[in-house]
Amino acid sequence: MTRSAIKGKTDPSPRSMDLKEDKDQRRSGGRSRTSEERLKASERKYRALVESIPDIIFSLAPDGSFHYIGPRWKKILNHEDQEVLGKYFIDFAPPEEHRYLIQVFKEVRDHRQSVENIPLRLRHRDGTYRYFSGSAAPLRDGRGRVIGTIGIARDITEQKKLEEQLLQAQKMESIGNLAGGIAHDFNNLLSGILGYASFVKKKMSPRNPLYHSIQNIQRSAEQAADLVKQLLGFARKGKYEVKPVNINTLVQEVARFLKRTLDKRIRLVLDLDPHLKLVEGDETQLQQSLINICLNARDAMPDGGTLSIRTQNHSLGGSSSEKENGARGGEWVKITLSDTGLGMSPEVRSKIFEPFFTTKEAGRGTGLGLSMVYGIIHNHGGTIEVESQPGKGSSFTLILPALPEAKPRPSTDEPKETLAEGGHETVLIVDDEEMIRQLGADILEDAGYTVLTASRGEEGLDLYRSFPGRIDLVLLDVIMPGMGGKETFRALRGLNPALKILLSSGYSTDGGVEEILKEGAVGFIQKPYRDEVLLKKVREVLDA
Repeated sequence: MTRSAIKGKTDPSPRSMDLKEDKDQRRSGGRSRTSEERLKASERKYRALVESIPDIIFSLAPDGSFHYIGPRWKKILNHEDQEVLGKYFIDFAPPEEHRYLIQVFKEVRDHRQSVENIPLRLRHRDGTYRYFSGSAAPLRDGRGRVIGTIGIARDITEQKKLEEQLLQAQKMESIGNLAGGIAHDFNNLLSGILGYASFVKKKMSPRNPLYHSIQNIQRSAEQAADLVKQLLGFARKGKYEVKPVNINTLVQEVARFLKRTLDKRIRLVLDLDPHLKLVEGDETQLQQSLINICLNARDAMPDGGTLSIRTQNHSLGGSSSEKENGARGGEWVKITLSDTGLGMSPEVRSKIFEPFFTTKEAGRGTGLGLSMVYGIIHNHGGTIEVESQPGKGSSFTLILPALPEAKPRPSTDEPKETLAEGGHETVLIVDDEEMIRQLGADILEDAGYTVLTASRGEEGLDLYRSFPGRIDLVLLDVIMPGMGGKETFRALRGLNPALKILLSSGYSTDGGVEEILKEGAVGFIQKPYRDEVLLKKVREVLDA
């Protein structure tokens, strides 16, 4: 009996063997197709993951050349894959960073070290560079051998711009504070020079041999005072007479001025929005800002060109570029001044608003023109945008907040037409500068007034208490050590709410002065001042 018979089974026939093999093959083929589908699904999944990441993913061959780049490279830098694959990072980085990048990738490849947050710049197709933060790690095979590098590069260009603008704003703020402090002290010195020069000149006959010498001293002091005004403008502490301003009218006045000063080869083009909204500000300062930019444009076109001034209403929606410049949403007025001149390099453009920076040869400018523009526009709550490339001209865009309603308000600071006459009243001068106190006393006493002087706020209060009801006016310095102008003002008004207090400062009407004026100060006079200006202002407020 055969073994199969013992088991109760028969040997398989050739036909049954064929069927079994076909069945096994179908099972095996099914498993192969399932594995292939799973592999394709996994590939689709990771491809979608790579393509959805907003950063550039890359892999490098052992020699450092690009083996793979993610799709974000084209979206960010606008290069086609074939323009990148097989090339190296140094082919897209600025030359000064080549050695650094080579060292970094050697560290990854040779020392098997991962690196993170590596700063680098890569060139866009248009020739500009964008900033990236890169990380990289060794790429290993199944046996742990390093076969290349894999990494990721995050575009941080916008973040870098914000950081640079923040640093620039902080630097400008520091320089502004320094300039404002110097200007304040310098104004005090000029007050003595200019004040006494005009005081002495008034008492001299024009036939006096020294009359013209005094006149020259006075002119020099006035020129120095104008220079200080520019510093104060940059420091945002300049004179600030607020009223509704029509920018189109200012531009037309500037155009009339420019027609007398521009080279005949320079063409002036105006494009003014007839429905332009009003802004609130100091008309003289805004006009000076436009003139300064136009004169710079003139100097940038020695062989002629076109200077264009355009005005338009502008609604800010808070876009990224607008937020970078500190602008908020709302209605604004935009003034764009463009020239076809020499243009500026990025290095020059980054410094143009710094005081005393100039590209002109010695004797052709102080370097304060654009600094003053910067201070004035920011003091008006506006922003400045600058675009320029060497050989392609420059464009300055001033953006100022528009008035919500066009109701002109009469200025309260305009002096009345009064003669610089004297009087018999008693005036208390409170100022920490001895020369200012002496000058004021000499001018006022010469005009018939009785004058008391105090070097500190506390001393001024004691004097006022010592002469109850006999002091008609207090001439009060705003910036003093110890008890400052604001505290002294409030203490004096606490003693007599009706007391007339005239403010004075080497700064002009900055925020601190405006606050005291709103609390009831009768006016403001900026140092340095001539004797007739002081007499006129004192008489004006006493008669008000």
